[in-house]
Amino acid sequence: MKKLDRHIGLGIFWAFLIVAFVLLGIDFVLTFIDQVKKVNTSFPISSLLEVLIFRLPGKFTDYIPIASLIGTLIGLGSMAANSELTVIRAAGIPLWRIGYSAIKPILLISAFGMVITEYIAPEARQKADLIEKLRNQQDNQFSLTGGVWIRSEEKFIYINAADKDGTLYGLQIFTPDGQKLTQISKANTATPLSNNQWELHSTRTTRFLETSIETTQAQTSVWETSLKPEHLFLAAQEPESLSLSQSNQYQSYLERQGLDNTQYKLEFWSKALSPLASIALVIVALSSVFGPLRSSTMGGRIFSGVMIGLVFQNGLSLFGKMSLAIGFSPLIGVITPIMICFIIGLILMRRVS
Repeated sequence: MKKLDRHIGLGIFWAFLIVAFVLLGIDFVLTFIDQVKKVNTSFPISSLLEVLIFRLPGKFTDYIPIASLIGTLIGLGSMAANSELTVIRAAGIPLWRIGYSAIKPILLISAFGMVITEYIAPEARQKADLIEKLRNQQDNQFSLTGGVWIRSEEKFIYINAADKDGTLYGLQIFTPDGQKLTQISKANTATPLSNNQWELHSTRTTRFLETSIETTQAQTSVWETSLKPEHLFLAAQEPESLSLSQSNQYQSYLERQGLDNTQYKLEFWSKALSPLASIALVIVALSSVFGPLRSSTMGGRIFSGVMIGLVFQNGLSLFGKMSLAIGFSPLIGVITPIMICFIIGLILMRRVS
């Protein structure tokens, strides 16, 4: 059985690597073509390439379920075309045992993907997001899109970006008095000090007086707030760029503050259940290879895998967004399409076994 596991596992493993490489290559080229229009003096071509490279680890983990599906179709499909699966079945090897051999390499790949999801992809993506968000700030152009809004001590705070050291970029503090705006403070960067104090750099403060507008500038100033650096860093990140531990930490913080954390829960469960999604798609692939696709060409199998993968991804996105819109648990929104794949795959496997 070890030889069987090795033979089937290696075939699927190499097919997975080829599919993942092709998907990443296509994604890289298409994204480059789409983003190249943003290249200018403050965002050169080298910065764009750096951003795309930093996002590759996250893209790889995103593609693991679909690559597992297509890789299984290609790997087992090649064996079926060479009559190897026929010989294996004739030797009395049950279908579930072949499936076990096919799932083993996917489990190893999924475990490796979880390591990337937790330790490599988040930091790389956060660096990419920081480079992108700071490209306009290099020209001293402040924007109110792409960052995060926070309310603290009756003030409204906008943060364009933040790094893992706690430095904030593109900070804007809006101070209201009832329904009237009384002051806007802008700072290029802010670094944390002790005792809930932050040091603002290159600040510009605009005060709206009764009969005039007063503007002052300073190289540095002190800002007092109860907000912690780690919370501001997590708040400034996109939910999909956080690791599982960071997402869980920020969910707990939002829950303690009585704020909505469903978007972070959705991203958390999407990443945490990714290995389960890969296994579900492998079962669908197994049922297809031994069922309707057993006599198909390689091109037909790839096309079928792409179509099944697109339906699955769209279903995952649909149920996830429904959970946010309707208000049911994001866990249900993520696990429902996965369980549907499991059920369909198992029913088809039972018919062909």
